[in-house]
Amino acid sequence: MFKKQFTLVLLGLAASALVVSACAPLAPLPAQAQSTDPAPTVNRTISVSGTGLAFTTPDKAMISIGVQTRDKDAGKAVDNNTAAMTKIMAALKAQGIVDKDLQTQNFSISPQYEYDSSGNPTGAVNYVVDNTLVATVRNLPKLGATLSAAVSAGANNIYGISFGVQDPSALQAAARDLAVADARARAEALAKAAGVTLGDVISISESIGYSAPSPIYARDMAQATSAEVPVAAGEQTVSVDVSVTFAIK
Repeated sequence: MFKKQFTLVLLGLAASALVVSACAPLAPLPAQAQSTDPAPTVNRTISVSGTGLAFTTPDKAMISIGVQTRDKDAGKAVDNNTAAMTKIMAALKAQGIVDKDLQTQNFSISPQYEYDSSGNPTGAVNYVVDNTLVATVRNLPKLGATLSAAVSAGANNIYGISFGVQDPSALQAAARDLAVADARARAEALAKAAGVTLGDVISISESIGYSAPSPIYARDMAQATSAEVPVAAGEQTVSVDVSVTFAIK
């Protein structure tokens, strides 16, 4: 009988402890840490573009010189073409063009099938061989003589002439200076209108373009005379475009 009463007392004490625990106030949660970082600042910038143009006379020309041969025998067509191109290259070298300025651009062999008046194939085939060479002429006063020499040596296709500048770095630098000055002038005008002051350059990028006279094309020159071909180099233009972002105060 005594043991049962003792057990009941212990159980009553445990229950009372649970009730007290449940009614006790909760421990306060730690205060949330507050950021001490400064508020982000708004980027104040002006972005503009500028263009600069520089001009010069071209001092080199690239010409595409071709020879085309035909024969019912593919081997003979190639042999005839090879002989003609060999003579053309020798003629170009005689005009002062060095090996590094001669580059084969295209070589092809293609069959051409013959048809009768009704459009039916006859079974006959002609093989057409094309060989095209790009020659860089660095002595422009000799360009006309070089073209005439190539035609006299057997060239029957002149696909085009384009002009360029051997060292464009000075031309690019002049155009770049003008482009940056143009961009700054635009930015200063915008800043003045907005009542702010320009700061440092934040970013800058550029693109470079070239403009030359349109290429000269002349095809099927086998009947050309031996007179020197007249050519005009015109004017070479280099354009530089810049995009600049300035800070503003």
